[in-house]
Order: sequence, then structure tokens, then C-alpha cells
Amino acid sequence: MALSPQAAHGYLALFLHAHLPYLPAGKRGTGLEEKWLYEALTESYLPLLLKWETLAGEGVDFSLTLSLSPTLIAMLGEKERQERYALYLEGLKELALKELERTAGDPHFQPLAEFYYQRLQEVAAAFNKYGGDLLTPLKRLRDRGHLEIVTTCATHGYLPLMLTREARYAQIKIALDFFAAHMGWTPGGFWLPECGYAPGLEKLLARAGIKYFIVAAHGMVNAVPEPPAAVYAPVKVGGVACFGRDWETSHQVWSRTEGYPGDPVYREFYRDIGYDLDFHYLAPYLIGGVRGDTGFKYYRITGRTEVKEPYDYRAARTRAAEHARDFMAKRERQVLAWAGAAGGAPIVVAPYDAELFGHWWFEGPDWLEDVLRLAAAGGTMRLTTLAAYLENHPPVQEIKMGPSSWGEGGYNRVWLNELNDWIYPPLHRAEKAMVAMASNPPPRDALGERALRQAARELLLAQSSDWPFILTNRTVVDYARRRLKTHLANFFRLYRDYREGKINEVFLSRLEARHGLFPHLDYSLYRQGHYPNHVAPVVVMLSWEYPPHHVGGLGIHVRDLAEALVKRGCPVHVLTPGPGGRRAAEVRKGVYLHYLPFSFKPETFEDFLYWVLEFNIAAAARANGLRNHLPPGGVIIHAHDWLAAWAGRELREAWGVPLVCTIHATEYGRNRGLHNDCQRTIHEIERELAAAADRIICCSRYMAAEVQSLFKQPAGKIKVIPNAVRPVQVQPVAGDRQVILYVGRLVIEKGVQVLIAAFARLLKFYPRAELIIAGRGPYEGELIALAVNLGIGGKVRFLGFVTEEERNKLLGQSTVAVFPSLYEPFGIVALEAMSAGVPVIVSRTGGLAEIVEDGVTGLAFTPGDPDDLLRCLLAVLSNPGRAQKLSRHARAKVAQDYTWDAVAEETLALYKEMMQCAPTTTS
Repeated sequence: MALSPQAAHGYLALFLHAHLPYLPAGKRGTGLEEKWLYEALTESYLPLLLKWETLAGEGVDFSLTLSLSPTLIAMLGEKERQERYALYLEGLKELALKELERTAGDPHFQPLAEFYYQRLQEVAAAFNKYGGDLLTPLKRLRDRGHLEIVTTCATHGYLPLMLTREARYAQIKIALDFFAAHMGWTPGGFWLPECGYAPGLEKLLARAGIKYFIVAAHGMVNAVPEPPAAVYAPVKVGGVACFGRDWETSHQVWSRTEGYPGDPVYREFYRDIGYDLDFHYLAPYLIGGVRGDTGFKYYRITGRTEVKEPYDYRAARTRAAEHARDFMAKRERQVLAWAGAAGGAPIVVAPYDAELFGHWWFEGPDWLEDVLRLAAAGGTMRLTTLAAYLENHPPVQEIKMGPSSWGEGGYNRVWLNELNDWIYPPLHRAEKAMVAMASNPPPRDALGERALRQAARELLLAQSSDWPFILTNRTVVDYARRRLKTHLANFFRLYRDYREGKINEVFLSRLEARHGLFPHLDYSLYRQGHYPNHVAPVVVMLSWEYPPHHVGGLGIHVRDLAEALVKRGCPVHVLTPGPGGRRAAEVRKGVYLHYLPFSFKPETFEDFLYWVLEFNIAAAARANGLRNHLPPGGVIIHAHDWLAAWAGRELREAWGVPLVCTIHATEYGRNRGLHNDCQRTIHEIERELAAAADRIICCSRYMAAEVQSLFKQPAGKIKVIPNAVRPVQVQPVAGDRQVILYVGRLVIEKGVQVLIAAFARLLKFYPRAELIIAGRGPYEGELIALAVNLGIGGKVRFLGFVTEEERNKLLGQSTVAVFPSLYEPFGIVALEAMSAGVPVIVSRTGGLAEIVEDGVTGLAFTPGDPDDLLRCLLAVLSNPGRAQKLSRHARAKVAQDYTWDAVAEETLALYKEMMQCAPTTTS
């Protein structure tokens, strides 16, 4: 449907996704699994189609987008299944007549029984009118401009967790070929199953001719660069248009607790006569002789109580109309609010599972009818399809996105967790085996081609996202497990027979009869070369700390680098000790976090070395278990500091992949020499890590020179990539006190003792000044004693460890931030203060000397000299105008040169460079 030439403030694109897993053909009678299809037909698909035809007949100018999965299209087109559904409807109508007799005279339930009987009559009449064929009336609605019909993956496979690009591309291309054969055209849009996106999928979609796809809201708003219109205007990803799912509309319609479907007036889904009435009365109408839903539900939601009130359809219908008006009013406010940011007329993209309407939310088709009528009546918002919107509003901005989905948690957790992770090793082996068969010389005869085609079908069926979803939700677990194991067993038998040249035609024919969808499937799609190159490597990071568990800046560095890499399409897995009570794995901001089975506990230094050994053993073991689950693309091991050295070296050798190490600091530099056996042991571990690594990253030129000198590594092996900070926003707190702030670890090399000595002298000039020391470490006791001995204990506040939020509050209260390190590889805390607009004073050493230009972006003093530090403090406190100028220049410098976007870009370029060659042996 083309957009009206008349101007509109914005557009609403309703998108319904209809999918059910493919159910084996050829069974006699209706099975429990086939009931899923029949319930969807009775409660969702046919009622929706009837509503749309009514609107079209009345001349209502409505439009929406409908996605039909290939498995659903296949089942809707099977004559035997249509005949069995007709019998299913007859059984329901017979039960409805019995219910009319049973409820006779009941003022609450007899009207409902009559309502259900009439409704079933209408559904059956429509099905008969269509001759069992629902696709033809849908095509007619498309031809009249009311529907845009698109499709999804062949068997609704969850693309982000597939191993090979060939398997991903086959899921897409087989679906498009099948859709074109049945519907008569190739769609321009594509629904990613579960809205599951991973970097690189856009290349596969573009190769298949797709013009647009949809992602979850967080996938788009976390993109690089950030879209100025959030999800209210399309963008380009690899040249393909991408729309973002609107969170507000999804919450209002999806949520049973806070959204419309949870209203007390609406019908209660979980209360059905299939569980309430006598078994013998129901037995003739129960599928498989097992109690289950019949569709006859006589109670309303009522509230969070076991006691339910009778359902009143007329009251519910009135409430649906109210909710439709509320929905449209909120959409109009939404588009008015975003009209400027979108650079034109914004679009609200509202995708839902089609089965929500009628099946889960009984009044959903009525609500949708009212929404379509209201939107078609005119106003500030108009209906559109996504393809029609693109014709008039093509995207301009190109972005890069990290992984996302619309599942719980926003990423892969629903489809990859402790309840279903066992399915992926055999699925990935099957993918590789299918690629190998298709890439070998073609079969010599028709039997071999049939075997290859059926092997591809069995793989596709095993890849359905429905199976891991069911395992996660613990519904029909035995059925999902059986289907998975059956398809995989069939595949591997076909694979073995094909390789051995002993294809069993009887077995093959039986499979073709049962699982024979996609009759013209092109198995050559699995041949290597049918896909674009996937350039982003998969990164496995090893880090001994990661927020919220971190001691210094290393953990924050790893977190921010990992998240920035994910935004650039680089999958990142971080192996780190688990904070107490956390589960084994989770996804945060697109980063896969794999927690090792113990928590960090500070010990004595000797015990800490033993802890480090245990950490490395656990990290290597977890990584080896992870290896078969990694997505496609080359793998890079990235170890952070000596604490991850042993695991990094072990994995590099075992996997035969490149190893990158970031040396954040050295033991020699921290201690200004090596003074005991423990320090010499750590130094030797650092030397071995530097030697084994294919490339070394240092955060400053100072550190690069130190690493080159200490470990005798060639300069060309070392890459200087500076640290970065997230923009720090603080709320300045006005006051007449002078607050000096230090944030960092309390170890001797940080020079806090120099700051305390300088502060004692500052009090003679500014007696109301206050020193705040935030951080912890082994030197804390001595620093407290020093302050007491100097008679300033009441003026120095030791806060211990502070969170990033607490740090930001402290920065807002501070007059100046001081970083007096004796040794400092970089100085990220100084960057954070600069980003917050707080004047900084640093010692002229290491990385601090590189990031702070004395007199321009801050002041610098001689390391270890309290008098020189006092000079800088007096200069800042006595001249607020100069202090403001320093902070303004510093903030601009950080925003220009020290962003995680820039750091991630440099790091990713290094990874890609390393992927061009295999690891080399070093000594």
C-alpha cells in the first residue's frame, strides 16, 4: 500500500509474525502437536482473516505487514491436514452443542456457550468458503494493498547460534525460494527468527535480495554511531534497511501483568473446561485422551486470585475498544515527540506474534480491528507497511550493531542456557558435515541427490528455534527432546550412508514421506562459496576481574573494550571469576560472560599466586568447553595481564589460533625493581606471556618502551592503543570548601603518601580544605597512620572502594582531582576526571605525562615531590578561571582522542590483521 501524498506527523507499522514448527506428515488422526496448528487456526488465523476481510469489504483503508513462516505455509497447504482440521472443527461444534444443554438456564454460562457455538459456526463457514485454503484470501488482501506479506527462515532457525555461514544462508535462501514458489513473489522484507541478529547477517540478507529487516530496540539504540531518532526511523546496516522494534508498543500489548491483556475484564486463558469438567463427559473431544484446553473458557482474569468471576464478552469487547483508543492516543503523542529527531515523519514499528491475538489474548482480534479503524480514520498518524515507508523515506545513516534478540534478557539466553546447551555440539557437527557433503563432488545418481536433499531437511528441522525455546520454558520437554534427537539421528545416518555409498532407499523414502517439506530444496546452498565473507573474528578474553568485581582499572578496561567491540559486530566472550552468587553465564550489553566456578577473595600474596594458578586452570577448561559453541569466524585469544598468561598460552597452542596480550603494567615497574622471589616469579610469567603472544598491546608509549626493554620483544610486535573512558556526566555541587579528590588503588606506587604530605602543607593556606581518598589496597593502613602522624587525620576521609556511580558523585563535589603516581602505565582515572570537567593535577610520569599536557589540559609536577605538588594545588585553588580553562580543554581532549569507539576500531583492525596469518612459534 503506497503512502498517502498528504502529509502526516508519523506512521504506525503493525507487523504480525505467524509461525509454528513443522509437524510430521502422514499420521492418522489428530495428535497433540497438531493441535497447536488447529488451535491457532481456530483462535487466531481465521478470526484475524475474517476481521481483515470485513474491513476491506467496508472500504476501510488499513494496512499492516504479515510474516508467514515457510513451515506454516507448508502445513496450511497440505490437503490431508486441511481435512483433519475440518474434522477437528466438527468435534468442537458437537461439544458446543453439549455445552448449550449443560448450561441451560444458567444466566452466566449459557450466554457464553451460545457465544462459543456461534463463533465456531462462523469459523467453520469461513474455512469451508475458502475451501481450506487460507493463502489465497491473504494474497487477495495483498493485491488490494492491505497486506504486505513477507517470510522468515526456512524452519525458524535461530541464526545467531548457528556455526557456519553456509547454514545461515541456507536457512534464508531456502525460505525465500519456497515462499516465491507458493506465494508467487519474492518478499522484500525478512523477519529474523526471534528478532535474533548477529553481525554479518545483513550481508547474507543482502546477498539474498532482502531490502529490510527488524531488530530489537536495544540492538538499534546501542549501535555505532547512535541513531539520532532511536528506533523511530530506519537506518542502513551493510546497505540493508533496518527498523527497530518499538519498546513501548510491545510492552503495552505483550505484557500480561502491565499491558492490556492482563486487564481483569478479559478472558482468563488458564481456566478451561478441559480441566474443570468430568473426564468421561470430555473424553470424546480430548486429543489423545489427555486433558487439555478445549477453547471453552467461562471465566475472566478477575485479578491475582484463584477465585475467578464469570466472563462477560460484551464488557470485554467494550474494554478492547477503550484500549484501542488508548493505544492510538499514545502513538500520536509518540510521533509528535519524535518528529524532529527523525528528520521527517517518524515510524513506530510494532511487531507481535500473530498467535497472541485470539489464542493468548482472546480479545486481541477485536482490539486490532479497532486500532485499524481508528488509524484509518485520519489524524496525526497513519498506517503503513514497512516496504511502503521505505519507498518514501529511504534510510541514510549507516550503522554497526552488536547481537540482540527480542527474547528475555535481550540476547541469546533463551536459546542458549544450561537447559538446552547440550543441543549445539551435535547441531554444529551436523552443519559442518552438511557443508562437507555439499562441497564434495556431486552425487553420481538420483538416489544420492535425494539423500543430500533429505539430509538438509533433517538438519533444517533440527535447527528450529522452537526446540530450545520449549526446553527453556519446560513445557513439552519430552516432545522437543524427541524431535531434536530424531532429526539429528536421521541426519547422521544419512551422512554415514552417503559417505559409505550404502544408502538405504526404504529408510530414505520413509523420511521423505514424513519430513518432505521443501520438495525442491537446493542442497548446493550448503556448498562453500554461497555466502559473503564474515570478517569479524570471535574474541575470547581472559580477565581476572570484570565489573562489578574489580579492584582497579583493568576490569573496567576489559568491560568497556568488550562492549565497544560488540557494537562493531565483533562477538566477545569473557572468561572471568564469578562474583558471589552469580550464575555460570550471562549476556550483558551483548558481551557473553562466562563465570568461573569460584569467587575472588583477597589473600596474602603467596596465596594469591596459588589462586592465579587455579583461575588459569578453570579458564582453560571452560574455554575448551566453549570451543564448539562459538559462532562462525576466526577466533582470537586475548589475555589481559600476567594473571591470564598460562590459560592464554595453553589455548593458543591447543586451538592453533592467534594470541593477543594486553600488558597493563609490569611487576618490575610497579615495584621499581624485583626484590623477592614472588616478584621474580611474576616477572618470569610476564616474560613468557610476551614471548608467546603474537601481538602485544600497550596503553602508552611509555609502557611499550618498558615492555620492549624488559622482555626483549621486537618493536614491531608491540602495538600502542591508549585506554579510553566512557563520557562521565556529573552534577556539580556548589560550596565554599576546597575538596581535593584521589581515586585509585592504595598501593605505594600510586604516590598517595606524597599527596597527604602536600595536603598537610596546603592547610596552612586553605584551612577549610578537605582531602577525600577513595579506594582500597594493602597500603591503606600506613596512609591512615601517616595522616594521623601529620595531625590532619580529621581532614582526610578514607572512603574505601567506591562504585562508578559513587565516584561520579565525588567528582561533582570536587574542586580538583590529583593523581600523584610514582609509576603509572596509563592513568585511566585521570581521564575520567578530565571527562567529568574536573581540573586535574598529575605526576609527570609514565602514561600520565602523555595524556595531560602541563598548563593546557591540567598541571603536572615532579613525581615524589610534595612541594611541587603543593605549587600545583595552590595554582588551581587560587585561580578558578584558570582551573575552568584547564578543565574545558581537558574535556575536549578526552572527547576527541580517548573514546572507546576509537580504541575498539584500532583493536579490531589489529585482530583482522592477525587473522591473515596463522600463529607463529616464538621462544
